[in-house]
Amino acid sequence: MIQNYRMKIRFVQIGIQLLIIASFFLKIFNYHVGEDVIPITGFEALIKNKYFIIGNIVIAFILFASIYHLITQIFVILKNPIYQKLDQILTIVITLQLLFGMIVVTFLGTYLEVLGIIIIGLTVLGVMIKHWYKI
Repeated sequence: MIQNYRMKIRFVQIGIQLLIIASFFLKIFNYHVGEDVIPITGFEALIKNKYFIIGNIVIAFILFASIYHLITQIFVILKNPIYQKLDQILTIVITLQLLFGMIVVTFLGTYLEVLGIIIIGLTVLGVMIKHWYKI
């Protein structure tokens, strides 16, 4: 019974991480040109030099942390023994992901679309689930 419950939580984690990764294809950031506001996707925010380099690093870290979290949760479901090695690093990575999410809200908050704020909320939710359920 407990194992089944943990598996459901892992599928929720996978869903959250897939939503975060998929959001990078949507227009989650704004680029301000004078009075005009141009919505851009997460990948455009990474590739184009629209933000300061620290903003690009923070956005890239959130993307790569979500990919890493997704991969480790898939390894757990597949019962791959490499998960024990990845789990220790995962705790560090998702804690840093939370910190970087807060930095995005603090420094790039005026550049976020509503969907971007929801994505940061999903990041926080993913970290909370990991720490609450200790999976």
